[in-house]
Formats: sequence, C-alpha cells, structure tokens
Amino acid sequence: MKYDLVDFQDNFIKIGTKEEARKKKLFTRSVHIWLFNKKGELMICKRSANKKTYPNQFTSSAGGHVEQRENYKVTAKRELEEELGIVTSLKDLGRFDVITPKERAIHHLFIGKLNKNFFPDPSEISCFDFMPINVIKKDITSHPRKYCKPFLEAFKYYLALKK
Repeated sequence: MKYDLVDFQDNFIKIGTKEEARKKKLFTRSVHIWLFNKKGELMICKRSANKKTYPNQFTSSAGGHVEQRENYKVTAKRELEEELGIVTSLKDLGRFDVITPKERAIHHLFIGKLNKNFFPDPSEISCFDFMPINVIKKDITSHPRKYCKPFLEAFKYYLALKK
C-alpha cells in the first residue's frame, strides 16, 4: 500500500511505501483513537493474530495509517467507523512519533467518549477491555510486551499531557 511520505515537520514529500519511508528517513502518518466509557475507563483492544505488525498485542481503541491525501481527523473518523462501526466526536490531543526498525511514523492521538453500541471488526480486533488508566499503567510496568510499541508511546504521551 502507498501512503503520503512526509519529513519530520510533517511536510508532504512524495507518495510511497512504508519501506521507502524507512530507507529515505521519511515518515508515514498514523492515528490512535482512545475511547472512554461513562466510568472514565479506556477501551483497549487486542490486535488480531492475522495482523502483520504487532499481532496479538494490545493497542488503542482504534487506529491506523493516514491514507493518500487524507488528513489526521478524516483518518480517525474513518478508522473508528471501519473498526468499531461508530461515529462520535473526537478531540485531537496532538502529535507523538514512533520510530522503530519497522516503522517511522508521525502519530496523532484522538480521544472521544463511547456512548453507544459498537461492533468490533474481528479482522482487526480479537478482544477488548475497559480499564482505568492507573490499572493500565501498572499492567504496562508488569507486562510491557503485551502492548504494541505505538500504544506504549501514545500512553507516555497521554500521561505527560495529564501532568
């Protein structure tokens, strides 16, 4: 699949693959959506076993790569509808970056409230849970490998914003 490749300042450079982004020290764009229930618990999802990256690891409520010529907000709304079958208001909390041997991506974290039924796509999500932030924090400390790298970075970013 091809994406908009951007520089560190998030300026469009060219259309290309994730592999090209790594080789040319460019970035793709991604979104993470965190949904909170009425109790203030965060919905975390376990990625399905068939995912190429981070299979069977816990991650955000929804998320994905920004496709060609999309912006972050459009992508967040699209991913939320594709993965959970819902539409809800979202707030962009801003940017955090993930750089690993497999990924070079600028991410934006969106938050929203889950106040209706949802229908997880089984090709994306194998299971989900609602947990308080402090419980997730303890679990990450005890079992960091349960969580995918982008979620861990989003979590650090979120905690820093809440200080």
